[in-house]
Amino acid sequence: MKKTFLFLAALLLALPAAAFAAGPAEISVTGTASVAMQPNVATVNANVQTFAASVTQAISDNNARYDRIVAALGKAGVARGDIALSYYNVNYETQPRTGYTVSRDFSIKVRDIGKAGEVTDAATAAGATSINGVNFGLLDASSAKGEATERAVQDARRQADLIASAAHLHVIGIKSIDLGGGGGIVVPQPLMRAATMNAPTQFDQSDVNVTVNVSVTFLATP
Repeated sequence: MKKTFLFLAALLLALPAAAFAAGPAEISVTGTASVAMQPNVATVNANVQTFAASVTQAISDNNARYDRIVAALGKAGVARGDIALSYYNVNYETQPRTGYTVSRDFSIKVRDIGKAGEVTDAATAAGATSINGVNFGLLDASSAKGEATERAVQDARRQADLIASAAHLHVIGIKSIDLGGGGGIVVPQPLMRAATMNAPTQFDQSDVNVTVNVSVTFLATP
């Protein structure tokens, strides 16, 4: 009986060590961090739509109107390379009238964001059919992503340390780390101030939030 008791006692004492004989414990956590930065570029999304009984006339009218818009934007300080086509469609219609509709969507990059309202006004005055949105963002988000990634990893480590401490373990290393989805950028939607007579449209913009998520598996031992 005494031998049996001694054997069981030795077995119980050996359990913690046996539990880690195959290797350290794994603690998987997700760290998250966001960095707020002031926007330094605006993107205006505009449309030109024309209609005519013949397809050649509808296309010609659309081209002419678009050329006027490009010229007006140039006078407003927008470089030609910052105007880009995003959609183009020619459609034959029979209702409510018969003819061809040509629709052209394009984006305008405004590097001087203080002129976003002025550029929008210039586009509509020159013939833009509609403005489909104005967004503020970052020309280069790499530095913000780098800072957010560093903070996200630190957040993951803090979580792992808390879990390890609660389990009477301590973190000894990292098994794997994954940048989940590469993070994300929340682009603020501008608020438009009502323009007075002969005054340009103005937009109020908030900070751009760059968020990064990292999934980390830590290794821990007693």
